[in-house]
Amino acid sequence: MASTWRNLLPRDPLTALTLLALVPRVLAAFFSGGYFAHDDHFLVIEAAGSWADGSDYNNWLPWHQEGEPRPSGHSFFYVGFHYLLLVLLKGIGITHPKVMMVFVRLVHAVWSLIVVRTGYRIALKLSGDEGIAWRTGLLLALFYFMPFLAVRNLVEVACIPFLMLGAWRLVRDGDKPALGAVLVAGIWFGLAINVRFQTLFMSAGAGLGLLLLRDVRRALVFGAGVLLPLVVFQGGIDLFIWDRPFAELTEYVMYNMAHSTTYGVLPWYNFLLLLAGVFIPPLSLGVLFGFFRRWKPLPVWLALFAFLAFHSWHPNKQERFIFPLLPLYFVLGYTALEQWRLASAWWQGRPGLQRGLRIWTWSLNLLLLVVLTFSYSKRSRVEAMTLLHGRTDVQGLVVEDTAEGEAPMTPLFYLGNWNVTVVPWTDPQADLAGELDRYPDLQRPNYVVFIGEEDLDARVARTEAAMGPLELVGKAQPGLVDQVVHWLNPVNRNEVLQVMRTTR
Repeated sequence: MASTWRNLLPRDPLTALTLLALVPRVLAAFFSGGYFAHDDHFLVIEAAGSWADGSDYNNWLPWHQEGEPRPSGHSFFYVGFHYLLLVLLKGIGITHPKVMMVFVRLVHAVWSLIVVRTGYRIALKLSGDEGIAWRTGLLLALFYFMPFLAVRNLVEVACIPFLMLGAWRLVRDGDKPALGAVLVAGIWFGLAINVRFQTLFMSAGAGLGLLLLRDVRRALVFGAGVLLPLVVFQGGIDLFIWDRPFAELTEYVMYNMAHSTTYGVLPWYNFLLLLAGVFIPPLSLGVLFGFFRRWKPLPVWLALFAFLAFHSWHPNKQERFIFPLLPLYFVLGYTALEQWRLASAWWQGRPGLQRGLRIWTWSLNLLLLVVLTFSYSKRSRVEAMTLLHGRTDVQGLVVEDTAEGEAPMTPLFYLGNWNVTVVPWTDPQADLAGELDRYPDLQRPNYVVFIGEEDLDARVARTEAAMGPLELVGKAQPGLVDQVVHWLNPVNRNEVLQVMRTTR
């Protein structure tokens, strides 16, 4: 069966893998709307979208800050790319937010193909086995979370192709790569740091690996390569905006040192548990075994280990922090696992077990792949703002969440209006009418977004007492994944958003 469908693909494995990877990524670009987490929208799209419209949603730019301007601690490299892309789209007449985001996701989909292609090449170089390399590339192309994450605007994902390109340059020519190849590898790693600052630890690990191999000259050349894009882009952009280089990087380090426990503390082994499960057990356990079984090539392996060690030590352990590690970690771990399996008499004597494990892994993987590829994440929040897109009477929004007391941020990019007043109302005892009276008539909120349907009639009555009669504009339903998560654990809200407007 496998050989039959394989014969339908191009004979060149790289071309075949590229096509296989492209299909779910393009589907995700069109059908997997919304955003995955807070950061991939509000720290990227909202910032870049507001800049493209001549505003500054987060007040990151010094000329939009009051008092003494201060950096926010965010790299403008990746956000700046989105700013240029959105300006280009607007310049050719593409202005609707949802249409623009399809193009943004398509760009990311194509960018992510580098991960599959370089992953195949690295696996072939390390194993010398085309079968192992093909299986590695196939899993990178079709693993359930890869297309979904590939089209998101997460810096933790966008930096991965740079890391894969850098790793490939380190392993392509064997144990003694040419100095030019080492320099290029450093440049790729440096570009990754421009996107995600924490990948600095990968560069440090790779440089340490070269030093442990007693190759000081290549370590120095690699370090020079890492510094070059940092100086040119990170230093240059900050020098232009803040009149001093590395202003954002400095602020980022200071902020994280001061807030290392602000966003939660998890045990040191948390990311090891994630690695043990993310690639579908028991395969994920085998990959973990393979990664720690073979420490070669040392510069690449140590790059990943240094990154993992830092994040295991650092108290704040959000799952997305480990994303930059995943594809390269999988390539190293899986190739080592497969070589060990093929050399094991015990495994070779149990073909039925091997076949059963493959069926289990691919059956569950394809099911999850279909679900995530068509998953519209944070759908209700996006659709609620889209309901109001193009309305010229929107002065401001009251985000009513007195049921939970945690009003989410509103994705104004989809509203298309950066000048609206947004007033979160989370305390049912608070004086909403008095709060609204603080605003001039033309800035006074005249729309309400009700988060959730808990005790809705009473909440609407309290809001009407403060704002006058309300009429329903529309209702935004959550996406499939959001509903499934709520069904699995009702603690996760099934966010149905209702948008209403004042009638007076």
